[in-house]
Amino acid sequence: MWSVVGRTVQPIVLIVGTRPEGIKMAPVYYALQKAGLPVFLCSTAQHGELLRDVFNLFGIKPDAELDIMQPGQDLFYLTQSILQKTKELFTRICPSLVLVHGDTTSAMASALSAFYLHIPIGHIEAGLRTDDLHTPFPEEMNRRMLSMLATYHFAPTQHAENQLIKQGIARENIFCTGNTIVDALRLIKTDIEQNALSIRSDIAMRIEECKRTEKKIVVMTAHRRELLESGRLEHILQGIKRFLHEHQNVFCFYPYHPNPQILHAIEQVELSSLPNMYVCEPLGYKDMVYLLDKADIIMTDSGGIQEEAVSLGKPVVVLREKTERIEGVQVGLAHVVGTDINKISACMNTLLSHSLNTGDALTIQSVYGNGYAADAIATIVKDKLDVKSNHPPEHAQVVDYPTQQQKDKQMKKVCVIGLGYIGLPTAIVAAEHGFDVIGYDIDEQRVRNINNGDPAIKEPELFEKLQLVLYAGTFSATTQMPQADFFIVAVPTPLGQDKRADLSAVFSALDQIVPVIQKGNTIIIESTVPVGTTKQCAEYVADKIALKAGEGFFVAHCPERVLPGNIFHELIHNDRIIGGINQQSVEQAKIVYKQFTQGSLYLTNAITAEIVKLVENSSRDVQLAFAHQVASMAYAAGLNPYDIIELANKHPRVNILQPSCGVGGHCIAIDPWFLIESFPQQTQLLKTTRNINDDKPNEVIAYIKHAIHQWHKQHRNNRCTVLLLGLTYKANVDDVRESPALLIAQKLHNENNDGLHVLVSDPHANKDRLVTIFGDDVVTPTQGLERADIVVYLVAHTRFNVIDKKLLQGKRIVDFCGILHKQKKESNVKEYMFWPATYDTLTAQQIKHGWQHGVLDFFITHQSDTYAAEAQHHDEELSS
Repeated sequence: MWSVVGRTVQPIVLIVGTRPEGIKMAPVYYALQKAGLPVFLCSTAQHGELLRDVFNLFGIKPDAELDIMQPGQDLFYLTQSILQKTKELFTRICPSLVLVHGDTTSAMASALSAFYLHIPIGHIEAGLRTDDLHTPFPEEMNRRMLSMLATYHFAPTQHAENQLIKQGIARENIFCTGNTIVDALRLIKTDIEQNALSIRSDIAMRIEECKRTEKKIVVMTAHRRELLESGRLEHILQGIKRFLHEHQNVFCFYPYHPNPQILHAIEQVELSSLPNMYVCEPLGYKDMVYLLDKADIIMTDSGGIQEEAVSLGKPVVVLREKTERIEGVQVGLAHVVGTDINKISACMNTLLSHSLNTGDALTIQSVYGNGYAADAIATIVKDKLDVKSNHPPEHAQVVDYPTQQQKDKQMKKVCVIGLGYIGLPTAIVAAEHGFDVIGYDIDEQRVRNINNGDPAIKEPELFEKLQLVLYAGTFSATTQMPQADFFIVAVPTPLGQDKRADLSAVFSALDQIVPVIQKGNTIIIESTVPVGTTKQCAEYVADKIALKAGEGFFVAHCPERVLPGNIFHELIHNDRIIGGINQQSVEQAKIVYKQFTQGSLYLTNAITAEIVKLVENSSRDVQLAFAHQVASMAYAAGLNPYDIIELANKHPRVNILQPSCGVGGHCIAIDPWFLIESFPQQTQLLKTTRNINDDKPNEVIAYIKHAIHQWHKQHRNNRCTVLLLGLTYKANVDDVRESPALLIAQKLHNENNDGLHVLVSDPHANKDRLVTIFGDDVVTPTQGLERADIVVYLVAHTRFNVIDKKLLQGKRIVDFCGILHKQKKESNVKEYMFWPATYDTLTAQQIKHGWQHGVLDFFITHQSDTYAAEAQHHDEELSS
């Protein structure tokens, strides 16, 4: 609790989940502090990295971070996770008031949580309406719901205030304060003008060039959910591309949103091929303010940018069918055109050819406020926190949710040992399908977090499903081994230094089971293990108790075979192999999996199940090794390996995988060694495969060093800067376990010297972790491209597909993941040219000796020439 002028006041909680919320709530945060009020900032992190950038800009550190962001998150996950986590926070700190902003899911769900706990709610930016519940979706519904939940309504404009009154909100609870976006805009614009903030050099340089060549500057953003769901984004981008081709005196900046659907549309339309279009990474707020201030016209489907554009006196083309910011339309600056490209082009032509006559500029620019809305809000809040604040709000008692079914003595009890990537989802699925499940783990903090509803693992649906089984009472976690009917062992089995399986965690789990196992119990090993391990486990337990394996207790192996990112679907729908030490063990283990597996169950003995699991991943390892050898042969011949594989795969019975910089992850790079350990005389191919794939990073490093050497021959006494793009073990994941790209980066980075500077960039990997390895050499792709002499693609992240090709001009490009290779699109011509097949002309001697005797330059090109030719080709296509 805090003291305010002799009174005890509970904290005022500010909820921030998205980047726009962070921008608009930062002035409120400081205004409340200036007013002497106790402010507690909670970040839901609905937008992860984007929101952290805002906090850094404004010098704010959240008091609590809920860290809910997950790949592929949907509205169900967001709503449930925010509701649950804010409930825990509010119950702990007892706020006197919860302030939410706008129309986000973070605002709606946290307000609902406060409402359930009888905590007063203040809604900032209240009263915006389109009068269409589904436009924008789900924002319009969120606004209406917030208006029903809120105690105090801070309307940004008179129009918004009138909307609230029409809805039946009492006038005494509505306060017209102006919009806090104008406060943020004022603060940042002042800092920019006083050179207190630096602007991204790629943006500043292009703005300066536009001014010098008298080009009109257009800024475009497009990211709304309804635009993506309607499939109109690609159509709009095609139209914009044609418009820019016809208007060479216009230069368009397009800071993209990192949504995979948006990245796909940008790649398909090939926007970055246009010389007067700059497709760039998401901009920080200061850079965006600078860009908007320099723009002549703004095209957007964003609500906040509509407000910023009008506040800066800029005409804005609104790419939506309806707008809740009608004030901009009323003063003649905002033009609602929807997604019809003809309307967009017509509006753009009008704005480009006519000077604007919109009346008094100061009046227009104050439509959304005078830049001091936050101070007004703080004054009102302080006035409302009267003497009643001497006591915490009378929160409702937190009532446990009723169980979906009462535990009874007949319910089978399952204990899942190891609550990691496999164990926890398995436990939850079992708990959802009629079992009483207890999860066991030796990590006390992990157990505590799980019982509090925090899985600490990023996997779609995991958070929501955990809440449901916790409340249903069918699952709990513990550090004390319980009695159970079934014990499922799902602990790690890493590779030791000697390339043999480390089974210490498996046998440690068995040691914990021994004191509690009873007659008729079943032990199921899900961990990946060498052949024969299940039998060893049975004998190990039998030696310690007075029961016979296969009669007194049962032992089986049912290996997991799921893909991270889709675990829950695959746990239920994939076929399962169940292998027992005898047939009775198989029948007992089947009881568990038959309950929830919709795929087929294949029943066999334990040794078969063990081999099958290891063979599955080993076969892929062999296929990847072949792809890597194809690449090495292609390199030696000066050919493009991706062309060769594309053409070979035209055979109806050939499907060669794509080569990369190596094999990583926690399965494919590990499991073959378990077979080699089990069958040392029968696994010559696997040994060779592992050698090929393990050596691939060294081959890649040799190529990169050769590129560096070639660069130094042309730029003597200069330091070569190399940018490595991608560090995870495969594309579009955040996992760096066993990553060959990370290994390559570490080895090259360790060689930094006066002649070499290595930069690394990965938009998915945890930035804090990367900084501990690479320090200040962790950069964004744009930062790296500005400084790099050589650009190396190691991982084919989708984000890299939309890098503006103009940023690659003059660079030496090295591609080890095929991201630059575009397969020929099928058409009716039935004739496709693959020519030239080589990137550089090679001497006969080079071809003869191959890469082992002098790494070749075949795949390294000066991209400026290549991309200039591509741009000319695209221009010709558009003209025709």
